[in-house]
Amino acid sequence: MPFTLKTNEPEARERLRAFWRGESVGGRPALIVEADNPTFVDKPWRGPTLDTKGLDLLPEWHAWCADQHLRRTLFLAEAMPGVTPCWGSHLVTVSTLVGADYEYHGGSAWIRPIPDVYERPLPVFDPEHPVARSIEHVWRRTAEVVGSRGFVNGPVFMDPYTTLSQFRTPQQLCLDVVERPEDVFRWGEALSEFYVAAHNHFYRLVKSLGYGDSTTWLQVMAEGRMEAVQCDFAVMLSPEMYGRFVMPDLRRVTQYLDFSLYHLDGTCQRRFLDLLGTLPKLNGIQWNPEPPAGSPVQWLDALKDIRRRGWSLYVWASVDDAVVLASELGPDGLCLALPRFRGEKEAGEAIKAVHRAG
Repeated sequence: MPFTLKTNEPEARERLRAFWRGESVGGRPALIVEADNPTFVDKPWRGPTLDTKGLDLLPEWHAWCADQHLRRTLFLAEAMPGVTPCWGSHLVTVSTLVGADYEYHGGSAWIRPIPDVYERPLPVFDPEHPVARSIEHVWRRTAEVVGSRGFVNGPVFMDPYTTLSQFRTPQQLCLDVVERPEDVFRWGEALSEFYVAAHNHFYRLVKSLGYGDSTTWLQVMAEGRMEAVQCDFAVMLSPEMYGRFVMPDLRRVTQYLDFSLYHLDGTCQRRFLDLLGTLPKLNGIQWNPEPPAGSPVQWLDALKDIRRRGWSLYVWASVDDAVVLASELGPDGLCLALPRFRGEKEAGEAIKAVHRAG
């Protein structure tokens, strides 16, 4: 079913397929480019006035958000009109399905600790769980509004060990990997199996709604099951601990997915690249440095190393930085997400500049 909001869909799909293969089309990298739609007319929210958590699983709220996003945006280059209903800051799907609660602080959702989690039964995904049913209601209502204009992505999933670090608190989990490693591994393995079962359930839901493309919280689309695999907690682990605890989960999840990018959350996680290189189905790396790390141009050697290892590479970049990255890295296996533009003309000039550089 063609997307009515995507005028160059066949070409964009070819470029995205090439990116996932580590290749390119026409001598330029894949580009994620969105611009403001000059014909957009705001439709104010007419529903109940609730706090953020109160809106999180309200179907009409997400339907309104989806409609606003699709009408206000021009999807250019390889940007696709995908909608991912955002609830719990994209951080709480697994934890709430397990039975945890969360609250908002500083504009982000935070999972409430469960100090006695190791004494609880290991979690098994239940499609009849009230949160699962609420998620389904949100996604079905969102799909009604999106229709053929674009596609609806499944819920976003947080990795098992970062989830467990919220249950136990990050400080306590650091002690647990030394003092209670069997409990940590036991729960990590259970959460990993839970992740796959729940993800598959909701992917079947979006397939039943007529979709099947994925984009997760990133903006690059894949034609199948795709997720940003990660372990944010790993910034506190040695390579040896990462290999013991995290790698079994990553292997299980990447084997299940059709496409995956590792969310390299912090430049210190480069110490895990050798281990990540043993995952046969990991397609690439999403470069996500800590804020003080600065422009990706300052990390050209690291980015070239990622490409030499055979991975595709996804980077958020300014237009000036994108021109340098395209020139230095070449177009193959490179996807650059540019800042939102005020209009189509400005966006088109940026696309041409990156194309010339590649």
